[in-house]
Order: sequence, then C-alpha cells, then structure tokens
Amino acid sequence: MTWRLADLTMPISPGMLVNPDHFPPEISTYATLDSHGWEARRLVLDSHLGTHLDAPSHFVAGTATVDQADLAVLIGDAQVIHLAGVTPGEVITAARLGPVTGRRVLLDTGWSARGLGQAEYFGRAPYLAPDCARALLDAGTALLGVDVPSVDLDGGVHVALLGGGCLIVENMTGLGVLPAACELTVLPLPISGGDGSPVRAVARYES
Repeated sequence: MTWRLADLTMPISPGMLVNPDHFPPEISTYATLDSHGWEARRLVLDSHLGTHLDAPSHFVAGTATVDQADLAVLIGDAQVIHLAGVTPGEVITAARLGPVTGRRVLLDTGWSARGLGQAEYFGRAPYLAPDCARALLDAGTALLGVDVPSVDLDGGVHVALLGGGCLIVENMTGLGVLPAACELTVLPLPISGGDGSPVRAVARYES
C-alpha cells in the first residue's frame, strides 16, 4: 500500500466564478522585487470564498466563531460517501446517503468535477434535504464536507447542522479519488470573531 495526498481545495484567482450572493477576490501586487526588493500582494477575500469553512456563527447567533473551531474536529479520520448519478438540482435525502458512521464525513456528489468553472456550478447544484442534517447529527458527525457550493437553498440545513455542533466545509474538490476512508485536515484562518474562512483541505489515504 502507498500513502497518497489529495488537495481538496479550489484554487483562488481573480477571475474565478463565485457565488452570486458573495463577491470575487481582489488580488493586487503592491510591492515587487524591482521596486522594494521583496514582493507582496493585497488580498480582499470573502470569508466564504472557494473551499471554505462555515462556523456556527455564520447562521446561529451567539455560537462559536471560526477562530474557536476545535482542531480535534478539523483533523482526523473521515468517512467518504460516494453518490452515483447525482443530477443537477437534486435534493439529496438521508436515504440516499446510506449509513453515516464518521465523526467527519465527506460527501462526493461528483458536482465539482462536472460543474466547476461553469456558470451552472452555482445555479444548478444539488443540495441536502433537511433529513440529512438529522441523520448526520444523530450519527455524531462534527464536520461535513461537500463538493457543492452550499448544503441547502434556504438556510435550514445550515441552521440545523451548525446549531447542532457540526461544522460545514463547502466547495471541496477532488473527492472522487478518495477511498471510503481517509485522514482529513481542514485548516481555516483563525479570524477573530469570524463567521467563516477559506481553508486548505487535504486528505491522506492509502491506495
């Protein structure tokens, strides 16, 4: 067996497609090797840009912020659920998920592989039915990662999961290469009082 690493993170660039409810990144160079002897860039990033973590405070008042996220939840073994034949706009039910056993769960719908870089990625993405939140919380899941822009359309699943103590990572990529279990690392920036943050998400797995 060989251990492999998979980067599950969407690249950040000025021209990337973004959720219409948010704004694109602004990246500009303000110092160069020629002018300063060193190089640096100014970054203006949405807290929910690209592959990002939703803290409970994103939807639920008075709850934990992104800088309070538990590293013991962000790093560890994950269950990977691969769904076949997911259709655009499909409402994914708990029955479709099958047995949930992981403290960390990655849901591979295949959507990022099909739609990333296209306008329909945000406009026609599948999302979770409310009963998925109950199934995940009942199973003790503390982190859910998905390869779609959002777990829902109306905020209900966000509120249920985040209010129940389950962090959410959205816009993940590359989940299709993973086996049924992996070691997951998801690291947000510790933004004081933040509602979320872009992350670098990496899986270590055997092949």
